[in-house]
Amino acid sequence: MDKYQETFEKIKKFTEKKDYLSASKEMKQLLEQLECDLKDQKGTYFSFNHILEAYQYQYFKKTANEPLFTEINIAAFYRFYGFILMHLNRIGDSITAYENALDWNPVDLDAFFQLSELYKKSGDLKHTKETTLALYNYCCTRATMAHFYRNLGFYYLESYKPEIAIPLYIYSNIFYDTKQAHNELEYLSKALNQPTREYSIKELQAVLSKEDLPIGPNPDTIGITFRVGQLELELEHFSNAFDCFSMVYDLTQDKEAKEMVNMLKDKADIN
Repeated sequence: MDKYQETFEKIKKFTEKKDYLSASKEMKQLLEQLECDLKDQKGTYFSFNHILEAYQYQYFKKTANEPLFTEINIAAFYRFYGFILMHLNRIGDSITAYENALDWNPVDLDAFFQLSELYKKSGDLKHTKETTLALYNYCCTRATMAHFYRNLGFYYLESYKPEIAIPLYIYSNIFYDTKQAHNELEYLSKALNQPTREYSIKELQAVLSKEDLPIGPNPDTIGITFRVGQLELELEHFSNAFDCFSMVYDLTQDKEAKEMVNMLKDKADIN
């Protein structure tokens, strides 16, 4: 598999020079060869980016079988191919590439979020919302939760429902303050010719609940992340454990998670 990684590194140099056409041709050929070599593994082997994703896959996809891991991260290759195609404005092909990435890693947040951006770009509101809701269970940080709510804000904005879009953009900033959300709120304020009103947390959550939208991270996701941190700590996989406890603390400010993060700060650099 080293030959594939070497070829991949060469292709990345094309993108550094912004030669996306050459990169797309080389990447297509590389992926065709990889798919041929891995055809017997598809559906059984997966290209997870982090051990947490393996547990998310088992839990949320309700599979009793322990997933096996590909030797090479083909999902990441497909994401990169999607990135190249996007720069060539081949939106449909880029969407297909990210969908292929999800075949090899069905819980890949990066692939989900990029898909949602492509659907936005193509004006496909139905799939924008569907893709955003599909990624909810895998949001493990305040930043990803904020992105989740911004996506929904975009959906309702483009659906001509500013009374829902505005609370969603405000709510996203509670999780992680971004210039993007502020810009959208400023745009809406000018378009409606009225200042953005203030909402209490209770009022914001009432708007979300009325639309059957989650008002926070999935408790199961938090529980899984904490448990994986414990399991990885037992195995002395300190970096993985640190990642998991850091995500839990980021989302919840949980005291025990903070203690684990502080304890692992030095050890995480060992493994």
